Amino acid sequence: MSNRAGERQKFSDVYALIAELWCGPPDADAEGDDATENAERVVGSWREVDGESADLLAQFLDENSTTEAEYIELFELDPKCALYLGSHTHEEPKTCANAAVSERNGYMINLVGVYNHFGRKPNGSELPDYLPLVVDFLSLSSESNDDPVRAKLINEFLLPYLPPMRAQLEILKTPYLLLFDALGKVIDADLKTQAV
Repeated sequence: MSNRAGERQKFSDVYALIAELWCGPPDADAEGDDATENAERVVGSWREVDGESADLLAQFLDENSTTEAEYIELFELDPKCALYLGSHTHEEPKTCANAAVSERNGYMINLVGVYNHFGRKPNGSELPDYLPLVVDFLSLSSESNDDPVRAKLINEFLLPYLPPMRAQLEILKTPYLLLFDALGKVIDADLKTQAV
């Protein structure tokens, strides 16, 4: 495997791990040691690319003791911090008729266009602006990091939507802030490789 291919695989792996970690707290009974070993392997490999984000991921893995009930309270049902990027920036429409012409709807249509550009379609179980879905897409498209559409995804449809979510996580004082900050540093490292 070439050096570039190996580096892109590390990006793919770390994005996949981050996406998985956003989907819920680890279930020790269901996942066991395999999930922990995989996470440690990915973080160890990623450390060669960016030590700071690897440290944040390791700290999150060590300190996150969020229960399923706490996770649901934080991110689902009536969430304290929704995992839908557009919900932090765009006002929700007051009526169903306004939903089709809302700014968030336009944002999600653009995201679907980006996914389609790469021949991928969201699975339909989540909205296109669901953070774990966007991060998973970054994993799946990591080999195309020089594609200007992927850069557009990061620069126009992801980065501007992160600060309001980070502010909310900071207010909530949740360990997920570590995961969020790790994601930010991984994205920064990804953008630096695009400039090369």
